[in-house]
Amino acid sequence: MPVDESFWNPYRMIQVGDKIKKESPVTDEKFNGHNGMITCSLTNLTSLYIGGNRDEYHSKNRTFLKRKDSGKFLIPGSSLKGLIRSTTEIVGNGCMITNKNNACNQINSLCIACRMFGMMERKRNASVHKGKISFSDAIILEDRPSTKSFEVYLSSCGTRHEPFYRTPETGRLDNKSRKLYFHQPKRTESVPSLSTIIKSKAWNINALLPGHSFDFTVQFSNLTEQELSVLIYALTLEEDVRVTIKDNNQQLVGPLRHKLGNAKPLGLGSCCINIKKLILHKNPDQRFASLVNDYEFEYVDKSLEELILNKIQPFVKDKSNTMQQFRKMMIWDENDDRVFKYPDYNWFQKSENSQKTLKHI
Repeated sequence: MPVDESFWNPYRMIQVGDKIKKESPVTDEKFNGHNGMITCSLTNLTSLYIGGNRDEYHSKNRTFLKRKDSGKFLIPGSSLKGLIRSTTEIVGNGCMITNKNNACNQINSLCIACRMFGMMERKRNASVHKGKISFSDAIILEDRPSTKSFEVYLSSCGTRHEPFYRTPETGRLDNKSRKLYFHQPKRTESVPSLSTIIKSKAWNINALLPGHSFDFTVQFSNLTEQELSVLIYALTLEEDVRVTIKDNNQQLVGPLRHKLGNAKPLGLGSCCINIKKLILHKNPDQRFASLVNDYEFEYVDKSLEELILNKIQPFVKDKSNTMQQFRKMMIWDENDDRVFKYPDYNWFQKSENSQKTLKHI
């Protein structure tokens, strides 16, 4: 929320690490590291909207993205990859690929996120590292999903009120922070009402109501121990977190959850990702030395639970400022009754508000 106001802005800037460790990536032909596949499910906790149907680009009425062959709702693998990459950039202390002053630009010197997810140099005759992780599309399980129409105004991204975008720890607009959106657990089936002024610019979106599930897979190759741990944490996050919000000394308790899709500032897009199965292939010298089909380790149920707990421990124990702020943004507490909204036009017109920042969390 802006200083001296009772409501909360839907987003916050959290500081990210500035000492980024870079290494040369391991490429496909090396067969060096962890190879396998993760089977996941995604369930939406609030309403969810994924746009992208090309024939609706110039229409005010927008529907959820669907497969052409079956008509089933889908979340593109590219959206999932972007979500997990951005999470990896924060928790793994990677570069911000969208920030030209921060992003990796040498193919033989990459941060952990670029090594895992890929990058292209920004110069003539650029080299490309394709990355070591791929995501399938996530396909909805239900044949008849429940939807609801919402009237929303979605403006383009960009810095509007500059003081809101300063890194809290430095007080400057220095590209050392990342924008994240709060969950809004009281908005499971609603969005803020629109003023008469912007109704003419609004869309009517057909969003998926809470409680639907999607399945998808993640394939990976040549991951180091650290990279596999980052991937598993970025997918599952944490289940039992307690935080104190500095502004009002509010205690929040719950798991960490993701935000995905359009209209995140309005309360849409809160999701839970669960890993259902993880397969690790044996080393190539073992896999190709026999015709017997026993070249993989399969983790499900108890063995999977133990593996996940072991892999995410370094992140669970991380009490750095970045991780503490990340937890305060990503925590899903169903009893969180804060009011989230943007300041209105009149607020910005008052000169006394021109330098007001967002309070620290």
